Amino acid sequence: MIDAGINVNMTVDGASDRDGSILDYCRLNDVTIQAWSPFQYGFFEGVFLDNPKFPELNKKIDEIAKKYGVSNNAIAVAWILRHPAEMQVILGTTNIDRVAASAKGAEITLTRQEWYDIYQAAGNKLP
Repeated sequence: MIDAGINVNMTVDGASDRDGSILDYCRLNDVTIQAWSPFQYGFFEGVFLDNPKFPELNKKIDEIAKKYGVSNNAIAVAWILRHPAEMQVILGTTNIDRVAASAKGAEITLTRQEWYDIYQAAGNKLP
């Protein structure tokens, strides 16, 4: 959903509007998007945080987490919350430690550069 709004007038796969611009519609009409289990990368695979399948993404998140003195969970939450659609994060966990660590993400406002650095580290391209 985020790719379609960034990859405009490009021939990359992310430029395809597969969601009917729902993210833009919700943002413009004050409808809150809820990011359910946003750390999950597949139905059964688990979370992408600390997962060796995502080395560049985790390296960048860990680097930014160290800068702010928080967990990688907090930075992942801060990344979602920094989006102009003002999404709500539904963690999808009952692990109290993960909830507490993630909640600190609400206290962090990533810079635009940090947000895009994470976006690119996830394998996404910028125009």
